Amino acid sequence: MALPELNTSRYKVDIPSTGQTVTYRPYLVKEEKVLMMAMESGDNKVIMQATIDIIKSCVYDDIDIDSLAMFDIETLFLALRSKSVGEKVDLNVKCEKCEEANEVQIDFDDIKAPVVSQENKQIMLTEDVGVILKYPSVKDINKFSQLGDETVESAMKMIVACIDSIFDAEKVYDAKDETPKALTDFIESLNNEQFTKLSEFFNDIPALNSNIDFVCNKCGTANSQELRGLQSFFT
Repeated sequence: MALPELNTSRYKVDIPSTGQTVTYRPYLVKEEKVLMMAMESGDNKVIMQATIDIIKSCVYDDIDIDSLAMFDIETLFLALRSKSVGEKVDLNVKCEKCEEANEVQIDFDDIKAPVVSQENKQIMLTEDVGVILKYPSVKDINKFSQLGDETVESAMKMIVACIDSIFDAEKVYDAKDETPKALTDFIESLNNEQFTKLSEFFNDIPALNSNIDFVCNKCGTANSQELRGLQSFFT
């Protein structure tokens, strides 16, 4: 005789970069087990893959998850997490003065969703020539992370991958119609100031964030800190 099946509630969440509303269910015990095992490994790649696999299992709509930005993944997983195991989480946050770990409770309702601005994607290099960038996808990050976060090579390849189009006073050049070499040659033709403008775009990529205030239980110092990025909320 078959055991009874449990009905699963459905919820909706908006994907920040696309505005698409998707329907999802909370993750199940079997999926939480996979996540916990990944977190125990301490390997960021394993954790990210487990997170992506859970999102694919729990979101009903057809989405290309590999093309989503990291802050999209953060938003989706936070929604799953809040409906699966509770809307609050206890974190161990280090005091800025003595570095003592303090337990601080965060309400997911206080975590600000990423704000995506289309204007920030347009970078003017001269009065007439500019570049439209797109946020790096999870696929891009996984592809280039092996080169090292701080190397010139990884920065160059990431910028080339994130070019959506290049324009001047007369024409728009879609990156999809250009070869990787042509795009690389264009980036290499920039001067230092122009290259820095493009690099700064990646320093301001949206992310989950929340401001927390607490008094250290060891030294009594009043702390005010910003938590940024998904990993900060599960430390």
